[in-house]
Amino acid sequence: MYYNMNDIDVRSSNNFLRKVFLYMILGIAVSFGTGIYLYNYNKILLYTLMNYYPILLIAELVMVLSLTRMLNKMSTNIARILFFAYSLVNGVTLTVIGFIYAPQVIFYAFMITLVIFVVMAIYGYTTQEDLSSYRRFFMVALISLIILSIINIFLKADMLEWVITIAGTVIFTGLIAYDVNRIKWISYQLADGDSEIMEKIGIIGALCLYLDFVNLFSYILGIFGRKK
Repeated sequence: MYYNMNDIDVRSSNNFLRKVFLYMILGIAVSFGTGIYLYNYNKILLYTLMNYYPILLIAELVMVLSLTRMLNKMSTNIARILFFAYSLVNGVTLTVIGFIYAPQVIFYAFMITLVIFVVMAIYGYTTQEDLSSYRRFFMVALISLIILSIINIFLKADMLEWVITIAGTVIFTGLIAYDVNRIKWISYQLADGDSEIMEKIGIIGALCLYLDFVNLFSYILGIFGRKK
């Protein structure tokens, strides 16, 4: 499906997209900055927080559900606070990878993820095709990935873990292009719309891209990582 953008306020749309990417970049900076600080400079606090690891995971889930399910009922400031609070808490939980993988491996995985993200984001933005037709495929793929991951918690099968890792990498690579493309078309439809609504949608868009980046990073780490 293709759209004619001759009558669309491209400048307003680009401003919206820049804000989405800014939120996403800040969220990633908060997460990885938190992890680096705790692991390298405050391990006492890190060990204390790790005692509440299950609670932190539940808190992350609650914050994501709150943002996605109750966005219309909350103010823009609350939505913004929830997004950065989630980034902070996720930074704490992600710190466990420092105990599993060598620092240089984490760095390489991050750089590979960054390159893939930039390439797929450019593709998602520049293509004139509406990628929403792939929505059902990505939904089925994500659900299948989650089910397989849960099953492998009990089976602990190395081969299945490898299949999940490869599949996760492919799925989230595609999701980056899909989400950027979806956010682009939404921005065209909302060009010059209500500023508060656009701000909230921008935060949700940033959350989607943030999750795409972090999940892709974790799967790439699983592929290239050498465990300590």
